[in-house]
Formats: sequence, C-alpha cells, structure tokens
Amino acid sequence: MTGKPPETRVRARRSLSQNFLVDHNLRRKLVSTLDARAGDCVLEVGPGHGELSELLVGEVDRLVLVEKDDRLSEILAERWGAREDVEIVHADALKLDLSEQVAGAESLRLISNVPYSITSPLLFRFLEIRPAPQRIVVLVQEEVGRRIVADPGSREYGALSVGVRARAAARVAFRVGRQAFRPVPAVESVAVVIEPHGGGPDGRRAAALRDLTRVAFSRRRKQIRRILRDAPEYRLTAESADALLDALGIDPAARPETFDPETFMRLADRLAGGP
Repeated sequence: MTGKPPETRVRARRSLSQNFLVDHNLRRKLVSTLDARAGDCVLEVGPGHGELSELLVGEVDRLVLVEKDDRLSEILAERWGAREDVEIVHADALKLDLSEQVAGAESLRLISNVPYSITSPLLFRFLEIRPAPQRIVVLVQEEVGRRIVADPGSREYGALSVGVRARAAARVAFRVGRQAFRPVPAVESVAVVIEPHGGGPDGRRAAALRDLTRVAFSRRRKQIRRILRDAPEYRLTAESADALLDALGIDPAARPETFDPETFMRLADRLAGGP
C-alpha cells in the first residue's frame, strides 16, 4: 500500500515557486529515469502531494522526503508517516544538512521537481551531498537545463555549466510541456540526469571555482590575461598573470568561455594558492 491519495489538493504557493506535476505518464517516465533499485535510498526534495513519491514507496529500501511547505508536509505525514521505510522531513532544503538526512545510505539516488526560483543553489546543494548520489534526476526550466549541459564556447555555456560539470556528467533526458503542471508555468521544462563523479571540488576548491566563474562570465569576450589583471578579485600584474597562465598551458589571449570545466578548476586552484 502506498497510502491513500489526498482527497483535496492544496493551492500552489507562488512564493515557493510551486508547480505540481499532474501528468501521470510523465511522473512514471521521470521515476523510471531515476532507475531506483530495491536496495536504494532515494531522497526526494520538494515532493508536493507525493506525485512522484507514491511511485517509489515500497519500491526502494528507504525514501526520504524533504518538504518545506507546512500544508504539504501534513499531507505526506498522513499518507506515509506510519511507514518505517519513509522519512518525512519538514524543512527548507537550502538550510538543511542533506548529507545528514541520508547518512548510512550505501546506494543513494535523488529526484526533485525543482522550484525554478532556487534552481542553481539547490543543484549545488545536491552536488555537495556525501556520499554523492549515484544519479540525480531533476525537473528544471528548459533554459536552465540547456545551460547545465552546454558545451564550452556555446551561447548557453556559463558558470552553472562549469559548476555542475566540474562535479558530474549531465544530460537532458526529455522535454516536459507546460500543460503537465498545475498551475501551468510560463515556460517549458526538461528532465536532466546528473551523475556525480569522483574528483570534483569540495570546500575551498569549490569556493575558488565559484569565484573564478563569476568573474569570468561577467566579463565575456575578454581575454583571460586582461580579466586577471583588471578584476578587483585578482588584480594580477601583467607579468604574474602571464607567468601563471604559461605554467598552466593556457593561452593568455584565450577567452574563458572557451575553457572546459577542468581548465577552470586548474586555474581556480592556482589562484587560490593550490599546487
């Protein structure tokens, strides 16, 4: 039993950027894309009424639901609060220690219909979870999804692209039309699959990478030498900038929007005083 569906649905809150996924076929497709197994722990952030949760309850070893909305948390508790394999956490995912919620999980997967207004910070919180999820499946605004998977040199490539792909492989799995949601949003959405890998930046390195990408992509079409000389965050001399770039094998005249995530990480590490 997955619990009785709620007889009434609460009205979406614009302040929380809520859009509930009502298309049942797309719900199944999204959960299928997660590819959760019987022994997995699944973390779902922003479960709403439990539209995706009901397809996971009883199918995985442990299901952790993190919901900020008071009304929706009550609905989830009424449906599944008595189950030992379901944990309902009434909290803001941006303030919660997500790693603590899934402590002890040997095989973790994460799924989320991400509120558009907090997409970027929430994605980075997901990528900070340790141990890292084997797979993350998120519903995001189509424009954001394209930015996540953009290649270096493309118009969509930016700080979000680098920040995610320095830690993970990412791909767009499928498109989701506006009519699949209630209320109907003004934009199209996509399901994005993110698969974290080892070796991504943590702590100081992650902060240095964020600083560099913010500086670099706010100065598109400028040469990296000039950025390092002129940006208040760095203020390198021409000689020290050229020496640093030469040591890393980076053309001083190159524009940073052409750098792959690995090049950004190497440069960020050196600027932060690393090896």
